[in-house]
Amino acid sequence: MSGARAAYLGPGLDLAPHRNAVATVAIALEGPFGLSLPADGRAPQPRTSALIPPNSLHHLTASGPMVFVYLDALGDDHRQLCALDLDRGRAHLADIGAAELARWDVDAICAALGVPARPEPDPRIAAAIRCLDARPQDFPRIADLAALAGLSASRFQALLADAVGMPFRRYRTWRRMAVVMQALARGGTLTDAAQAAGFSGSSHLSATFRAMFGLSPSSVVRLGLTRGLAPGASRSPGTSRAARGG
Repeated sequence: MSGARAAYLGPGLDLAPHRNAVATVAIALEGPFGLSLPADGRAPQPRTSALIPPNSLHHLTASGPMVFVYLDALGDDHRQLCALDLDRGRAHLADIGAAELARWDVDAICAALGVPARPEPDPRIAAAIRCLDARPQDFPRIADLAALAGLSASRFQALLADAVGMPFRRYRTWRRMAVVMQALARGGTLTDAAQAAGFSGSSHLSATFRAMFGLSPSSVVRLGLTRGLAPGASRSPGTSRAARGG
């Protein structure tokens, strides 16, 4: 994780249909994967790369090594990314190989893919959103966050949705997942992670996590998928775009 970005590098997983809150780049390092988006009414299509829109129900099946990049809803312009040649970026990452990519941080991967930046909104809105990025568990009500920007809750809700493309509760849930992953990476239990992120309990966390990622947080722990989240574990191969946010 870096700021409000995150990335996964590892084997394809048996994921249930789910909705990521933010735009997600899916890259196959070897062989194609299957992707279906029920909203477009098409059968699963074989792909080697895809940009999955935010809040889109999808079902992805893969057996080979994959890279998933979860973009920064405030700072990365996924609409501009639609116009880029993702397959060219995929070929570049495939040439580098999984072993070398495991040393890269998420900012370096985004730079290699050419992820374009969005201009940030009103500084008051951007500052409040970055506070939410860093400490989502501290802002259970939108009124608390709106107060930081000096705006009414209704006005802030509209501006936040325009800035990140989703309502407050959905965006806050996404950022709480970063807290969950950090807690699990430190060796915490599901109960510890739920408490750290402000969930009512581990069962509430598990249901929310599965809806967003297509697998349970206990599976994440069992498969060792938090291994690269330990502080200092990721390294950039040179200069990468500076991390933004929490």
